[in-house]
Amino acid sequence: MKRNIALVAACPFPSPQGSQVFVGQMAERLAAAGHRVHLLTYGQGDDTTGRGYSHHRTPRVPGDDSRRSGPNLAKPLLDGLLAARLIGVVRRHGIDVIHAHNYEAAVAGLVARAVTGVPVVYHSHNLMGDELETYFHGGIPRRLASALGRLLDRTIPRSADRTIALCEWSAAQLVKCGTPARSISVIPPAVHDDGGDQASAVDRAAFGLAEDDFVVGYCGNLDAYQNLPLLLEAMRLFASGMPGRQSAREPAQQPVRLLIATHSVPRSFAAIAEASALGDVLKIHVIRSHDETRRAMAASDILTLPRRLGSGYPVKLLNYMSAARATVSAGCGSKILRSGVDGIVVADDDAAAMARAFDRCRRDPGERRALGDAARRTFLERLTWDSVLPQIEAVYEGLREPVGPR
Repeated sequence: MKRNIALVAACPFPSPQGSQVFVGQMAERLAAAGHRVHLLTYGQGDDTTGRGYSHHRTPRVPGDDSRRSGPNLAKPLLDGLLAARLIGVVRRHGIDVIHAHNYEAAVAGLVARAVTGVPVVYHSHNLMGDELETYFHGGIPRRLASALGRLLDRTIPRSADRTIALCEWSAAQLVKCGTPARSISVIPPAVHDDGGDQASAVDRAAFGLAEDDFVVGYCGNLDAYQNLPLLLEAMRLFASGMPGRQSAREPAQQPVRLLIATHSVPRSFAAIAEASALGDVLKIHVIRSHDETRRAMAASDILTLPRRLGSGYPVKLLNYMSAARATVSAGCGSKILRSGVDGIVVADDDAAAMARAFDRCRRDPGERRALGDAARRTFLERLTWDSVLPQIEAVYEGLREPVGPR
């Protein structure tokens, strides 16, 4: 059954960030499947959007810094504008289902449902109980943010007509917070298959890298929940000689570099990076498009994800796997990767273990290629739109079936 769908995302769009890429591709694929798709986002974003769907933006407002994740003073006004715009789109275009990504979009969707009666599917990218506090500093603000996050976790998801969780771990946490298990569908994210690009000397030179450098790559935002201090410390250990070796440094060790490709560099991270004293080991590049992100991945020998195990699901990891790159990850990667099979997963906050994994990949190019090839196979089997889109359409179909009292 083809539907009129309002996809709602409380963010700028388009943007090279993983979640925005995921939502944009979902809009394209739903439209290609015959649905009539209306995407609603904040006013910021690049001029170019995808094909096959209608894009509605809220008006720009003074103080709008929505290009970065997390709370700011403009967000309440932006979210009010988003809800008002959504109500208009629902009425004008005969919307059948509101598909809301993350909390602010879910609130807008629930407001629109109260006015129009159109059901809401909530797509849970994270839980606020373990993320909201990371945007604050100091004991009291962090505790208050954590309490507010837990309150949101207990109220917003359970209020939707259906909820999509990205992994079993998040689904279990949602159930603990009161969302009925029968209303939750566990569906992993998907991204387009960009193929396993090979690095060229031109790609490396564009990022200030030499052909013989061993490059560890990170592509994504630099917000606190990504746990970048772990990565910087692991690189410090890796570059200065591995822990536990008799010799602190091999005589002819291959030069190592950390390439960070990101859409913006917050001042808080710049200070942390400077304090790391990595010097020319660290290369930070601001990227403007998904194509630039692909080039950064292609220029890297391995890719990394320092994020702790928690409610979030790293969409960037799907891009890593599609690129056929070996990935070294902290606990969050265990939601997808099987350590030693299609990646290497180390314990959360263990910089020495992460550094040893980097060194293991540097020393054994054969294993590095095998891990990357296996990661790409896993991606092609489970994490493409051909696999995921029918599962999302099944959730829409299930809206006809009541789930009982909440």
